[in-house]
Parts: sequence; structure tokens; C-alpha cells
Amino acid sequence: MSLAQALSFSNACVGQVRHNWTREEVRTLFRLPFPELIHRAASVHRQHFDSTEVQISTLLSIKTGGCPEDCAYCPQSAQSI
Repeated sequence: MSLAQALSFSNACVGQVRHNWTREEVRTLFRLPFPELIHRAASVHRQHFDSTEVQISTLLSIKTGGCPEDCAYCPQSAQSI
């Protein structure tokens, strides 16, 4: 499959969730240039998430604790104090 065919093939698949990939389709995706893969990943991400929002995460000292998240496994959780 040529690069032009690979690009047109992967254009048709952008945004679709699939579980029935053939080996040739996977090979075609692996042959795409890396910047093209990044562009396509960003395009799919923007279909499902607001591109202007940024998730901010913080790590607190275990000694100070008080993280607002309730992760039962995490010793930093305010609920575990």
C-alpha cells in the first residue's frame, strides 16, 4: 500500500472506535509518518474533549496529606488521615 493510500485509508478511520483491525490495516497505520499520527490523535482527542481545558494535578507531601481526591490506595488522601 502506498503512502497516499495509507493516508486516505486512515482519514476514513479517524474518530471511529474499532475492535476488528486486520493486520494490514495495523501495518498501514505503523507506516504513517509520526507527525501525521500525532495530528490524527489530537484530532480524535478534540472530538471528545475541550481543547482549551487543562487538567491540573498536584502531588502533596505524604507528611502534610490533605489531597482532595478520595483514592483509597493513596496515603495522601484526606480520607485516609
